[in-house]
Amino acid sequence: MSLEYKPSLGFVETAGLVIAIQVADAMAKAAEVEIISAHKVDGLRVCVICKGDVAACQAAVETGALLAQSLNGLNGYNIIPSPAEEPDSLMDMLADIKRKKAARKAAKLARMAAAKGEAAAPAAEESPKGKAKK
Repeated sequence: MSLEYKPSLGFVETAGLVIAIQVADAMAKAAEVEIISAHKVDGLRVCVICKGDVAACQAAVETGALLAQSLNGLNGYNIIPSPAEEPDSLMDMLADIKRKKAARKAAKLARMAAAKGEAAAPAAEESPKGKAKK
């Protein structure tokens, strides 16, 4: 049986982009990790994700979490020491979720616009006295 190396993943969720940038910088400087993503979760929440060996991810996440907390911008943090899938597969999965969410939002906005357009059309055809124009 061969053991395959899978890099650990570290996550720090912040309240705001500026804090996320500072956290990503501190994490990269604190340990031998690669910052693989910083994406908007929703509203002002941004999640910084790093990968590396377990000890490096632990050090980077602790540093990032402490910095975010000192700036009153820490929402949460976590480490996955041995992810079930490769980090790239997980990032693809997150990107798919984000695309599907955006598509659902666009479809909802289109339905709302269509409903407003249909409701406004009959009213536009009426004269000010309430009789239809001929």
